[in-house]
Formats: sequence, structure tokens, C-alpha cells
Amino acid sequence: MSPSVIIIGGGVAGLAAGCYAQMNGFRTEILEMHTAPGGLCTAWKRKGYTFDGCLHWLVGSSPRSSMHRLWEEVGVIQGRTFITYEYYSQVLDDRGNRLILYTDPGRLREQMVSIAPKDERLINRIIHDIKKLSRRDMPVELGVSGFFGMLPIIIMFMKYRMPAQEIALKFKSPVMRELFASAFGWNDMSFAFMLWTMALMAAGDGGYAIGGSGPLSEAMAARYASLGGTIYFRSRVDRILVKNGHAVGVRLADGTERRADYIISAADGHATIFDMLEERYINKKIRDCYSDLDPFPPLVYVSLGIAADYSGEPHSLSFPLARPFAIGPTEVKRISIRIYNFDPTMAPAGKTTVNVMLETDYDYWKQLCDDRERYRAEKERIGKAVIDGIAELYPALPSQVEVIDVATPLTFERYTGNWRGSYEGWLLNKKALSVRIPQQLPGLSNFFMVGQWVSPGGGLPAGVITARNAIRKLCGLEKRNFVTKRY
Repeated sequence: MSPSVIIIGGGVAGLAAGCYAQMNGFRTEILEMHTAPGGLCTAWKRKGYTFDGCLHWLVGSSPRSSMHRLWEEVGVIQGRTFITYEYYSQVLDDRGNRLILYTDPGRLREQMVSIAPKDERLINRIIHDIKKLSRRDMPVELGVSGFFGMLPIIIMFMKYRMPAQEIALKFKSPVMRELFASAFGWNDMSFAFMLWTMALMAAGDGGYAIGGSGPLSEAMAARYASLGGTIYFRSRVDRILVKNGHAVGVRLADGTERRADYIISAADGHATIFDMLEERYINKKIRDCYSDLDPFPPLVYVSLGIAADYSGEPHSLSFPLARPFAIGPTEVKRISIRIYNFDPTMAPAGKTTVNVMLETDYDYWKQLCDDRERYRAEKERIGKAVIDGIAELYPALPSQVEVIDVATPLTFERYTGNWRGSYEGWLLNKKALSVRIPQQLPGLSNFFMVGQWVSPGGGLPAGVITARNAIRKLCGLEKRNFVTKRY
């Protein structure tokens, strides 16, 4: 009989692990705590509007990308319509100056030089590196070829490992300093990530899949089912069972135990190591990751259903607020809005959805949840503050709002189990760039971890790549060739 595998978590990483394991003759089942597949790659509906919680652009939308083949293998690309962006985003300052982040490097250079002609030399250097990086394909295979393919990308990432705010200080133009920092300076994220994003889009990759996250997750789940896999929903895993240093099964929250030859955790990394395995299989390197690395900060995610289509308006726009507001200890001075006027599936005809992501403090919300009335009132206050903020640019919007939906870090935590409400694992900053996180734990055999907590920067590709690599290693343990099949 073929070896059996239990996969904890039915997000993108778990679904991918299931697909690749089934392709290679393993008998698998996925245990998912929620009622639907996809994990963080999700969307929800409210009164005819669809609010997307994940997909802004997809690495591998271009057939020229190595990642494209992986999406074909797990059933995501087929039948999907992609659009490519003319610009990534638009950024305003409080004097009305506007930086448009064109995905065409030539247009981006022209625009930046028009704003800051004295900074032409620095601008040329950045544009040169965007073009250079755009000619590099991110390898997805393990081994020597993958390493040498990654080497030029690693060198470029180390060159730009500092946050965008540091690069912004090099501009002579105060206008460009502010616009550049506002455009690229998110938390202390390494500028390398944004440089790579611009390079990706310059190469014609990083497109948006019409329909967003929901159909993507459903397609992966359908692919997994077509390969013979089974997903069990409402199946929260409390413990990973270990015997003589081998992972042998899991215990669910209801006390049920399930056994398998191998266990793969595609669940939250902290919960896996510190709760499900009770901190028994850990070394200094892994402990240091969870004490020293920075997770992506949790979010308040405000979604609006608008009775107007806002066609012709920027699909992504960042601007300073004339009247900042606070969320606990965090002051909100600038907001970025995303208008889904490019995806007709997100709202009824003549209408659109808008969302705003606000960085927040997890402990503030954790304390608030003890008082449900205060928690609800705070969500309402923030929703109104966001609407008032958008009204500074679009005065008619408040009267057009039909639906307000506010998700907090506790929402993310409740539906996905992600540690402290983080939505994308480890923040790709200076510290994380130099860290390699193992997919196996010391002293524990027949066990693998996949997903964003073993790949700094996270994102959907990390889920698929880490899952694919884990199944390749699993095939090695079973002395069988690793094979893949396109859907």
C-alpha cells in the first residue's frame, strides 16, 4: 500500500502539498480548521459585493515565468483571465504632487526625472537595476542550477536590503524623498522586494486574475480532488503525535486521532512548533527566528461596497490624510485605497468595491475583544474614519456606501490561526534576507513544514514552492522519482 500523508491546513501551501503528493502516489488527506479551502487566499461576499482578502497580483501569470508551470501543475492558471497593470500604484503628497509607478521602466524613469531632475543619476541607477532584474526569472527548482539561477537575484537583493526610507534620503528633491518613501517604504520592508515587484511587472508578469482569490483557491481544491485527495473541514489539529522521534499522526480538537506515515504542517508556524509539538523539537536557530524576526504587521482590513463604478479612477492610490486618526497606539496619517474598477466580478453592474489595509497593533485588539461592545464600536468607528478619509478626495463617496466590512487581526487569527494575526509570515527586511528557515525540525522524522513561515516574504508562490520541495524530499525518502503533471 502507498505511504499515507496527513496535511495540516488547507491553504495554498496545504493544497499544493496535497496535489504534489497525490501526483507521486501518496495517499493524502487535508485537515482544515475552517469551512472552506484557501486559508489566507480568500474572499467573502456581502450583499452582492465580493471583498477579496488576498490577491493583488500573481507571480507566474506570464507563460515565460518558471512559476507559471507550477500554477499549471496545481490547476490555477487554466481558464483564468489575467490583466497586466499599466502602473503599480499612484502616490500623492499633501501639495498635490503625484508619483505614478508605471510598470514600464522607461515611463517610470521619465516621470521620476520630471519630478526630480537633479536626481537623474540616482533614478537612472534604480531604473537600470529594475531592467536588469526584469531579465531574471526566479528559479523554482532545487539543486545547483537553481542556486546559480538565484545568485544574481541574491546579489541584487543584498544591494537593496535596506528599507526604502534609507534610499529616499539619497534624493536631493524633497518632493521625491517624500513620494518615494511613501510609495515604497512599508514598515521596514527591504526595498529589494519592491524593486523585484517592479521588475516582475516590467517583464509582463505579476498580472491580476479576474475573479480574485476565491476562484483561485477553489481551482486548487478541485485539482486536489481530481487527483484523489480528500479535505476534511472543521478539523482543527491540536497535537502532532510522535513516537520514537517519528511523527505518526495528529489529535484533533474533538479528541479524534488520525494516523499516517508522514505529517506535513501547512499551518501557522508558531502554532505548529510551540503548540502542536509542545516546543519539543526546536533548536537555537529556530527559536531565534520566532524571537528575532519580524512578522508582517497585522491589519485592520476595511472593505466597502460602493454604488458607483469609479471607472477611470486610479485602481491603487496612496494619499496623506488632512485629519489623521488613531487605532489604539497607531496613528494613521496616510491611507492606500484599492478600487476594484478593473474587475467586474467584484460588484453588481455599475458598482465597485474598495478596500483599505491599515497596519495595527495586535495587543490592542486582543485586549478589546474581552468587551464585545467596545470591539464592535471600534470597528464601526474605524470604518467611518476610513470613509471620511476617502471623502477628502472623493466627496460623493460617503453617500454611495452600501456595505461596510471591517476585519481585524482577530478575524485573521480566528479563520486561519495565523500567529498574532499576521497575514504573510515573516516580513522581508534586512534580518530576514539572511535567514534560511528549515522545513524539517531537529529530532523529528517523517515531518515537514511548508508555507509562508519557512519562506521569508511569504506570498502565494512560497506556499507552492515549499510544498513542491517537501514532496520532492519525501519522494527521496521513499526512493521514488519525483514527478509532476500539468492539469
